[in-house]
Amino acid sequence: MVTDLERVNPASDSPVKVTLLREPTTATSPVSPRPARNLALGLVLGLLAGFGAAVVKQLLDTKLRTKEDVEAMTEAVVLGGIPFDADAEKHPLIIQADPLAGRAEAFRALRTNLQFVDAANHPRVIVVTSSIAGEGKSSTTANLALAMAESGASVCVIEGDLRRPRLLAYLGLEGSIGLTDVLIGRYELDDVLQPFGAHSLTVLGAGASPPNPSELLGSTSMRNTLEELRRRYDYVLIDGAPVLPVTDSTVLTRLADGAIIVAGSGVVTKDQFDHALETFETVNGTVLGIVLNRIPRQARGGYYDYRYEYRPEGQSAPKRSDSTRRRRKGNDETTTRPRKDLVGS
Repeated sequence: MVTDLERVNPASDSPVKVTLLREPTTATSPVSPRPARNLALGLVLGLLAGFGAAVVKQLLDTKLRTKEDVEAMTEAVVLGGIPFDADAEKHPLIIQADPLAGRAEAFRALRTNLQFVDAANHPRVIVVTSSIAGEGKSSTTANLALAMAESGASVCVIEGDLRRPRLLAYLGLEGSIGLTDVLIGRYELDDVLQPFGAHSLTVLGAGASPPNPSELLGSTSMRNTLEELRRRYDYVLIDGAPVLPVTDSTVLTRLADGAIIVAGSGVVTKDQFDHALETFETVNGTVLGIVLNRIPRQARGGYYDYRYEYRPEGQSAPKRSDSTRRRRKGNDETTTRPRKDLVGS
């Protein structure tokens, strides 16, 4: 074929020469597919795809989740972290339900850390609030009050969320009359204060829902009530409404020594949290610190690891239902009929 195609002159030889260098052989293995190569290539591509997806998810994730997220947004100190408990809605008072649980110890750590905030002007009247609803401010307020009273301090906890009160429902106390009745002069303060538990803890419920909560909470009557409670108790904790929907808590912060902001991990977005901080800056409110709530238990490092509990040898965690019955029984000396108009969350 070469001779026929490449011959320029029929009388001359072709300038192209073909030489057989090696005899053809039969392949002993298939050319394709190659499982080892394909497996290695798939592994590399899978790792790259997973890394890329993780980076994209991280960039697109707007939720506030970790202590580092909080510290990157504010100079306010992180007072503590409370681990997530799927049973918290049914048994919000972990200090009483299971005193040795890791979550109960987290509230005691919060109590201790709070004692070191502004040691020169130690805050005694404190508003506990959050950016939005559902971050756990009411259960945090209740457990923090119990932890404070447990240490020997006299504590009065106020149901300051006059729009969607939850605190008394968690405590199992009567709430037909309360703070609003005192502020409008219908009852005296001693008529509506309710003792709770075996320690020096007193509860002041919200009372009837008023048409003007913000104005009522910012009134001279509210200021006088807080000053009276300041004289009577070591600490006054106010369970305030969320900051972004209404202005109630920012108004209360002006009358108190400062506010604690509860940030629900995976609940509030960074923009919402930043907006709440800006709200306090606008009114020159004092933010005493941040409490990171609902921290996933599988997180590691610092106070994020709550896998371990330190109980007396041979003692296991009590059943929550049993401990709840003991809590109810322990409060029989007070009026413990739950409010029918409330739904806990």
